[in-house]
Amino acid sequence: MSEKTRRIIYVDASGQENNTKFKISIFDPDRKLTHTLKLAECANNSEAERYAIFYALFYIKKYNYKNTHILCDNISAVNDKYIQKTSKELEITISWIPREINLVADKISKSEPTLKERDWNILKLFVDLSTREEQMDNGSQNIYIEDLTKQLAKAKTKITEQTKQLKVKDNQIMQLKKQKQI
Repeated sequence: MSEKTRRIIYVDASGQENNTKFKISIFDPDRKLTHTLKLAECANNSEAERYAIFYALFYIKKYNYKNTHILCDNISAVNDKYIQKTSKELEITISWIPREINLVADKISKSEPTLKERDWNILKLFVDLSTREEQMDNGSQNIYIEDLTKQLAKAKTKITEQTKQLKVKDNQIMQLKKQKQI
């Protein structure tokens, strides 16, 4: 893709179980790539849409795409002050589009997640960092850093526990394979 061509990223969110559980999606037509992520915690659809935009911002920066534009069908998410601030800093533009134009991202957001829980943890950290207030005194900064350190420690513990569980399952599978060979 040339530098002059604009890359478009579509985003959407969907609520399940009477809007108590949410998933987000992005669609990158240039790469024919879709990502769907189940959100571990989310209050409502507008918050989920904001997470979708933040994930798209993260995705764009991760791959260092230039001249990129995000399209979202939730006007309040598009106009969110933190999203506007972050997108401006990252030089990424965002626009609202009518829901009926966002059909692919909408359909993807209702599909099974393609991303893992660790992606949610990374997204949550990215959003937390992007939405923190700019003016913090030293005491507030220390509390904030302590809080993030605790969150990171919890995430590491959870990853370690999940790794142990995977090793146990791998051993069980190996045992079953050995039993079948006997």
